Amino acid sequence: MGKKPLIGVSICAVVLLILGSLSNVVGRESVQGCGCGDPPCWPEISGIMGDNNWYVGFFTTVTFNGTFSYVYYRINGSNWINYTGPFTLRTQGIHLLEWTCDSNMSNISSLEIKIDWAPPEIGNYTVERVGLLKWQFRIDASDEISGVNAVQFNIPRVTDTEPPYEVIWRGCAWFYGLLDSILTLLFNWWTYPFDAWDNAGNHIFLPSYN
Repeated sequence: MGKKPLIGVSICAVVLLILGSLSNVVGRESVQGCGCGDPPCWPEISGIMGDNNWYVGFFTTVTFNGTFSYVYYRINGSNWINYTGPFTLRTQGIHLLEWTCDSNMSNISSLEIKIDWAPPEIGNYTVERVGLLKWQFRIDASDEISGVNAVQFNIPRVTDTEPPYEVIWRGCAWFYGLLDSILTLLFNWWTYPFDAWDNAGNHIFLPSYN
């Protein structure tokens, strides 16, 4: 059985659209429980922290703290590298950081670093009349890194969290013409704006420009 479309009921009135904003802080993750050496050393991950332990900045920095002679590390199973100072990760995705101290390959520690700095991608957007005073809104949204968290249709103001992203709206037909005229005159927008978020907290607001 397919997913039932969401139902939104709206009164014929002027809708105020507010552009949301993503608020992030610089996060630091210190992993002292995964240290090595004597005394131990450990990595500190610093960058702009989003939601669900995803880093959402263009630069995420790894620094090893503690006392050690040598630290070797590698990313995603690549060749081992002798650590000489902080290094930066820029590529989106889930990265496996592995490290070992003083060439002790029998004691390898690891952790995942998740990076997603791009908002969801938006595809086809359709509006279809499916009955008397009944309209179906549908949009294609995807995010290959952290995944789509939610799509909010602002007319009506309904949020869908599962694909296909769609909503059924019931309302009077003249409302669309009136609202379209107002938004086109003020903002050069169509009447079908929406917001979308991914699981990292990245946000996109598209009013579907004329």
